[in-house]
Parts: sequence; structure tokens; C-alpha cells
Amino acid sequence: MVSWSEHLTTGSWIDVDDVNIFYVMRGVGQPVVFLHGWAASSFSWRKTLPVISQHFRALALDLPGFGLSKRPPTGISLPSVTNLLMKALDRLGVEKFCLVGHSMGGAISAHIAVQYPERVDRLVLVNPSLVGGDDGRRPLAMELARKRFISTLITRLFVRKYFIKRVLSKIYVDKSALDDEAVEGYYESVKRAGPVLVEAGNIWRDFRTDCVYDIRCPKLFVLGGMDNVVPFRKNLELAQKIGAEIHVEPDAGHSVHEEKAESFNNVILRFLRG
Repeated sequence: MVSWSEHLTTGSWIDVDDVNIFYVMRGVGQPVVFLHGWAASSFSWRKTLPVISQHFRALALDLPGFGLSKRPPTGISLPSVTNLLMKALDRLGVEKFCLVGHSMGGAISAHIAVQYPERVDRLVLVNPSLVGGDDGRRPLAMELARKRFISTLITRLFVRKYFIKRVLSKIYVDKSALDDEAVEGYYESVKRAGPVLVEAGNIWRDFRTDCVYDIRCPKLFVLGGMDNVVPFRKNLELAQKIGAEIHVEPDAGHSVHEEKAESFNNVILRFLRG
């Protein structure tokens, strides 16, 4: 198991438009880019990077405002985050790549696949949160972002280890995957985020759910059958409608890539190899 401190030793920083972005890059060959979910960081891919990097050039970034990456002075939005990420990839010499996104990172990944179809070779969406401004429902973060006083209280409450452990214990179906190192890593991932935790609701506000019908590259949905964050059935139906490959881990929750790491790694490795 990789601890937070060990995770840091494998990473580097790159400056893009005066925004310092933390990333971990391992291996050689075709690039595979990993984007984490809300209230997380590149740490969440700690069980996957060592395996994928044996076959590909694996690159996991901390999204702006999360983990060790700085918040953009212009704020958090889907266009601003996408712009920074693509500039970072350009600076790192990553032209055409496969893309793996979890939860909120899945929405960003889908957006990138539509906006830059010539650059995304394959797309893996892991329990993606594809609720957008056109979906008729608002994620909680979108609502809280409109109530500054409440959002301040929420972020102060959330960024505490005991509260993070309680939240993770509800998200993880396989409790054996939730150890002290996981709690520490997730705490470190959000302790500098502050209001960004709520401001990230702008990403869903800007996202358009129907854009997934415009994804042209091969796509795979990896879903936890017991996901209690993003409705499993909703993702399953969407994946079927757009003709994506589907893999379901029936006994896993929202963090399927951490709960069922060995199976997850084998599934995406097969897909990435084509």
C-alpha cells in the first residue's frame, strides 16, 4: 500500500499560467491520463498507477484546487479546469492519450473527449458523475455554491479527519479497503481545498449530460453495483444508450478502483490494450 508521504515522493510540479499543478508520472509508452473525483487527488490512483505504468506511461494529476495543485485565480469552472489540464499535458509532451476519469473526473474526461476528439484515443469512465446543467437535477455542491454562509460551514466541517473517515465508511462497501493510510491520504487531498470543495459545483453546472452522445472514441464504463453516490442504474442505462463497453463489480461502491483494485486494473488494462 502506498502512503500519502510515499505518494508525494513519486510526484512533481508543473507551472501552467501561474497555477502550480502536482502530478505523478510513471512508465513509458502510450500515455494514460488519470483524473480523480471530487474531494480527492491523484492519491486515489495509488493502487492502479504501479500496474498500468508497467505497460503504459501513466500520468495522474491533482485537479486545480485539490491535493497539492493550486486554485486558479480565475476560479473553478469546467472551461478553466479543462484549459489548465490541456496546457499541462502539452507542457509534458502528451499529445494523444487514453483517459481514465472517476466521478467528477469522469465528467471532465467526457468533456475533454468531446472537445478534443483528435487527442483522446480511449476513454474509461469510473462511476462517472455525469449530471449536468441540462439534466434537470442539481448536485448538492451546485446548490451549496449559491449559499456562501452554508458552504463555509460545510467545508469547515468536512475538512476534519474524523468526518472524512465517516464519509468514506459510507462510500466504501468493502471496509477492508478503508485503512488509516486511505483516511490520511484523503484528508491531505482536501485540507487545502477549502471553498474549492463547493466551488467545484461549477463543473457540473457547465457540464452537458447529452455531450456523451458525441464521444467518438472507444469507451468503457466501470461501475460499482452498490454505488450510493451516483445511481448505478442511471450510469448503466447511459452506458448502454451510447454503446459503451460495460464492466460491473456487483459488490463494490463508488470507489470501485480502490475496493476492487486487482480486478479493476485487469479490466482497464485489457481495454487500454485494445
